Amino acid sequence: MSTRLYQKHIGAFMFCLAGIPSVATAGQLHASVVPQYPIHVLEMPKSVAGMSLVEIEKWAHLGDPAAENALGVDYLHGRGVRENWKKADIWFRKSAHAGNANGAFLLAFAYNFGEGVPMNTRKAVYWWQQSAKDRRK
Repeated sequence: MSTRLYQKHIGAFMFCLAGIPSVATAGQLHASVVPQYPIHVLEMPKSVAGMSLVEIEKWAHLGDPAAENALGVDYLHGRGVRENWKKADIWFRKSAHAGNANGAFLLAFAYNFGEGVPMNTRKAVYWWQQSAKDRRK
């Protein structure tokens, strides 16, 4: 399920719970509490531009596709971390599977040139096609 669709469904669910008292927010984590049934809604950042490596890692580990892609780029270029193509490809793959066009493009690049993964032209073409599809959304 795409992040946008997920947020839409969570938003509709939270609208239904509007009459139930909620707990104060802490940072970017918003939590509403129904007696005995805690419900947590995490609002993903709209952009990772200007975030520190620590923040990008935090959001990547929480499943934000843009942060996963950004962390892959950090590993690709060795920005703040040791350059590691295998780790870059892992993060690009997570981002691509979540529907991030940039992650799919960079994963295709890796397959095309055999960087961090075995060279595979068919997989490269597949991921470039996925990247093109994701950009049209």
